[in-house]
Amino acid sequence: MLGEHVSEDEVARILRLVGGDHLRAYEMIERQMGVLVLRTQVLLSLSGIVITVTGFSGRLIAETSALARLSITSGIFLVLVAAALAIGGVLRLTWMTQEIGPEPRVTLERGIALRDGKSRMLSLALLFFVAGLACYCFAIAQLLWATHPK
Repeated sequence: MLGEHVSEDEVARILRLVGGDHLRAYEMIERQMGVLVLRTQVLLSLSGIVITVTGFSGRLIAETSALARLSITSGIFLVLVAAALAIGGVLRLTWMTQEIGPEPRVTLERGIALRDGKSRMLSLALLFFVAGLACYCFAIAQLLWATHPK
């Protein structure tokens, strides 16, 4: 039985692409999972930069106005939510060998379902990150607008 979002058509396309070699198909799914991990690491690195910059300039930004305080606070919390989703949803350790089923097609279906679930979590994390970054940039813009030219 296929997973909720696994397309039997995708399994067939992958198997055709690799000439029916189940090991190569398994390795293809495994590489795709590696791409998800790399992209998650980039998101976490960017989140770390946002948090670090907030530590240096957050107080100055927050002193600009109540709206700036709300913006930077919202931004940092949204970035934190993005990081938590990325860590819990994508970097949560699941070995592909745990998904080996009684038949090679079942293994591919399980691997695709796992990949798709992690992809959805990364997409959600990216949405939170972009929303947080937008709030953060809005807060910085308020700081810049509040400056008085000499």
